[in-house]
Amino acid sequence: MVKKRSITRFIILSIIALVLVLLTVCSFTIPGTTTVYNSFIGSIPLGFDFSSGYSVVYNGEKSSSSDLSISETIDQTLPKIDKFLSYQGFSEYTLSKMGDEQIKIEVLDKEYSQTILGLLETPEQIYFTVEEYSEEEDGNTNPESYLGSSDISFAEVSYDQSAGVYGIKISLTGLGKQSLQNLITQAKNVGTDTVYIYVGEIGSSSWGTISVSKLKDGMFIQSSSASNTNSAYSTAYQTASNIFVGTFGVNLSQDEVLTISPRLGNNAWMFTLIAFLVFIVAVMIFFAVRYGDLGILASFAMIFFVTLQLLFMQAIPFVMLDLGGAIAMFMSVLLFALSAILIMERIGKEYALGNRIHVSCKNGFRRSFWRIFDLHVILLVTSVLMLLIGQFSLSYFGGVMFIASIVSMFCLYVLFRFFINTYLPLNSTKPQKMRLYREANVKEIKEEVEIIPEEKADSLKGGDNNE
Repeated sequence: MVKKRSITRFIILSIIALVLVLLTVCSFTIPGTTTVYNSFIGSIPLGFDFSSGYSVVYNGEKSSSSDLSISETIDQTLPKIDKFLSYQGFSEYTLSKMGDEQIKIEVLDKEYSQTILGLLETPEQIYFTVEEYSEEEDGNTNPESYLGSSDISFAEVSYDQSAGVYGIKISLTGLGKQSLQNLITQAKNVGTDTVYIYVGEIGSSSWGTISVSKLKDGMFIQSSSASNTNSAYSTAYQTASNIFVGTFGVNLSQDEVLTISPRLGNNAWMFTLIAFLVFIVAVMIFFAVRYGDLGILASFAMIFFVTLQLLFMQAIPFVMLDLGGAIAMFMSVLLFALSAILIMERIGKEYALGNRIHVSCKNGFRRSFWRIFDLHVILLVTSVLMLLIGQFSLSYFGGVMFIASIVSMFCLYVLFRFFINTYLPLNSTKPQKMRLYREANVKEIKEEVEIIPEEKADSLKGGDNNE
């Protein structure tokens, strides 16, 4: 019965492993739908080393609101563009100044990349007034704005849970907070609780309103037609982007748009995956030749390790693969392989000392634990530091190693040990199949068994009967 249970478990585990491998490498259309499933490997975002992108050169023209030279204005605009690109989800990009009047941006080729870059050409000014625009017979009267684009540090799309509508969240600069207090004071002076908001220009109708009590840094504003529909989100998203671009102090227009190829070549990622597969197969062959059935079980655990690692790599946002990330993929397999070798070598030493097979396996895991644990903790801490302080390639290396250090410990001390415990009922008397050897003069250590005296055994038996 025990052997039959072990065989059943291995069949189930083999099916699970096969499914994971297929999900890792295969893309297909989900039956009955038009949805295309992308493989784990195909879903991992790639950096400039392996992916194409766009290079866009912008001409800069100083807006009327800036008192600085065009060169100085562009210098102040670069950090804002950097913030804009980061907020828009570009995890890797380059930003540089060309001459005195041009800006060059390189971004990865992803969905809506060109649309997002186009937003940099559509600045909008925002105005907060305490009076509504009105048309009179002797001409138009424009109310005075007490808070405007120059006072804003950032604008982003947001959602008001209480009202159930999409709108814009406005963050203010230091001077903007002073302007906000002037706006609040002026509203009290004219005796109004309503502040009118105009976007683009102060026209015939306001874009929206906000009560004085809600005026603060990080305030939420909504248009007069705000709702919770996808259309409302798109409108709020574009308006927020236009407002933030309007704070630049420079008007940008595209001068040149080029498609750039991957830095390592168009087929670099394919060759990297082939090398990665060859490396894994080579390690598995070494395991099988050197450690026999133990090595096959370690290879089985490695399949789970690689597929689970790739699963998390495509699911966790901070992971992207460039050359540094690819190197980390190879190092993660090496980390798992060295840890598995340490365990199997320890098992071999325990058997050479005279322990039985199952005791050797138990002691092998137990006595190698802290050395492997220390190694993984060091890598985990190092990878966290790389994620926090590293830039692009170094950060991506840290992201892959962070996942690997956690998944490796799980696959070694949960899955690998489970596989061995499942295997032992199938082979507990043939050490040569596991490449376990001991000297002929080494006697097998018998397991200690407690011998109960006959009188005590009778009393225990009698006690059981009485119960």
